[in-house]
Amino acid sequence: MILIFYSWTALNGASGSSVAMGITDDRRRAMRAGEECLGSGQALVIIIDAVRPAMAPRTLAPCYVRTGVSWLGQRTGAGEVSWNRFFAPADPDDPRGPGRMGA
Repeated sequence: MILIFYSWTALNGASGSSVAMGITDDRRRAMRAGEECLGSGQALVIIIDAVRPAMAPRTLAPCYVRTGVSWLGQRTGAGEVSWNRFFAPADPDDPRGPGRMGA
C-alpha cells in the first residue's frame, strides 16, 4: 500500500523564501492552511506537493518524495484563492519519472 501525503509551502514574493510549511494526509486541509497564509497576506503563493514516505539513499533516513503532482495556489483579484494543478517529475534526473516521457 502506498500512502500519499500533502506537503505545503507558503512563499512570500519579495525573496521567494518560505514563510510557513506543513504536511498532512488530507489535500483539503493543506489547501485550507495555505489559504490562511494567503488571506493573512503572509504569503503570495502556495505550493502543495503530493508526496510519499521513503528512505533517503545512503543514510536510510526517513523522508518524503514528490510523486509529481502539485498544486499552485494564488489569490485572485476578487480575493478568492485559485488552485491550478500541474505535473513535474518526482526526480528531475530520472527520465522515467512522472511528467516525463521515456523508457
